[in-house]
Amino acid sequence: MRLLNATLTYDQALLGLRWRWYGKNIDHKRGVWEMSYDQSVAEVFLHLANKHPELLRHLPPSSTEFSDFEKELGFRGSFHYQKDLRCELASLCDKYGSDKGEIKSAGHPYPWPSHSYSDYYRRLWGHCRNSVTKVFECGLGTNNPNLTSSMGISGKPGASLRVWRDYFPKAFVYGADIDKDILFSEDRIKTFYIDQTNPEAIAQFWSAVDEMDFDFMVDDGLHVFDHGACLFMHSIERLAPFGIYVIEDVQQNDLRKYKEFFKTTNYLVDFVSLYRPNLALGDNNLVVVRKNY
Repeated sequence: MRLLNATLTYDQALLGLRWRWYGKNIDHKRGVWEMSYDQSVAEVFLHLANKHPELLRHLPPSSTEFSDFEKELGFRGSFHYQKDLRCELASLCDKYGSDKGEIKSAGHPYPWPSHSYSDYYRRLWGHCRNSVTKVFECGLGTNNPNLTSSMGISGKPGASLRVWRDYFPKAFVYGADIDKDILFSEDRIKTFYIDQTNPEAIAQFWSAVDEMDFDFMVDDGLHVFDHGACLFMHSIERLAPFGIYVIEDVQQNDLRKYKEFFKTTNYLVDFVSLYRPNLALGDNNLVVVRKNY
């Protein structure tokens, strides 16, 4: 059986993968899938995974695994809300092309459904946004399809840094990425090279930044537990006493790993799962960390 027409692009493949996961109705006739109808999706993604292994991070774990995670934690809470179509933070995500949130549901530079982090972050920071002076984010959103965690060729590197700069009017924003080709400087934004898998590279990054007491720190980098833990262990000392450190896009199978990782620490940790209408939970999960006093 012929596996795949060579004209299928990385972005189209990622969109197809998200379609299978989220249940979106994609019209084959539009050429989103350039393959014969009798080909199995499993074979196609097996072929794609050989070329783009980072696609595998978008596959959902078993429901049993997530259920076990919830049972192990025991305590849980929930809040329900209506979408605020006037949310400034979500509007800024639309403006700059960040997938952390949305007001409009179409026209984004990425082919998957937006996260709903902006709704949550607004609740964290809306009342004190004028007091935030330092923000750090790992992961600028590379548009190089050959790199892990790429936003695709239409992605907008630095989008969320610009969101933070506009939303926190008194903040200086520091960004970091492994892709040196997308580093830039703008008003109240500086970016640096980092390899979050390498403690030495992380130390060199912080030496170059030479700042402490960050109010808000965000890991939107490689979205793999080992790499997230590495960045956290070598960066958390930079968090301000009452600051917040967030690990984004946490896969459900990694939630259990983070639970074990933080179990013996003295941090206040929340595992936040944000549900969107008519979409599977997927990786719309955050690990929110505060120093415990």
